[in-house]
Amino acid sequence: MTMFKNRRQILWPEMGKSPRNWFALVGATFFGSGLLPKAPGTWGTIAALPLWYAARDLPETQRILVWVGLAVWGVWSSKIFDQVNRTQDNQNIVMDEATGVGITAWTAGAHPINYLVACVLFRLFDIAKPWPVKAVDRWSHRSGNAWAAAFGVMGDDWVAGV
Repeated sequence: MTMFKNRRQILWPEMGKSPRNWFALVGATFFGSGLLPKAPGTWGTIAALPLWYAARDLPETQRILVWVGLAVWGVWSSKIFDQVNRTQDNQNIVMDEATGVGITAWTAGAHPINYLVACVLFRLFDIAKPWPVKAVDRWSHRSGNAWAAAFGVMGDDWVAGV
C-alpha cells in the first residue's frame, strides 16, 4: 500500500508485535475512542471531557502534570502509531483532540454547559483550522522529520484549544 494514502489505515499484525506498539495504540487513540468508525476526532474530544471535568478541582500543578503527561505520551504515541501504520497524521490518532480540548476546558469553569460549549468551540476551530491552527498543521505535514510531524499532529489541536 502506498505510504500516507489511507489516513485511517491500521496494520493490526504490526501493531500487535510489541508492548510498545500496543502502548502507542492506546495512547494515540485515547483508549480506543479514535477507533470508532465515524468522526474519530469528535469521539476523542467527547471521551476526554470526563477527564478534564474531573481534573478541574485538582491543584494547578497536578492539572499541569496530567496535561504534560498526556501531551508527551501523545507526541510519542503519534510518532510510533504513524510509523508502524505507514501513515501521516492518521485519523485514528485522537490524543491531540483529548489534550487540545483539555486546554479549552481548563478555563471553562465548573458548569457542565460550559464544557459543552468548550467542546463545540474546540471542534469548530479544530475542523475549520483558521490561522494559526492551519499553519501548524501545514508545518507538521511538510517537516520531513518524524518527531516534528508527531509534534505537529498534536500542536495544531493545542493551538485550536487556545
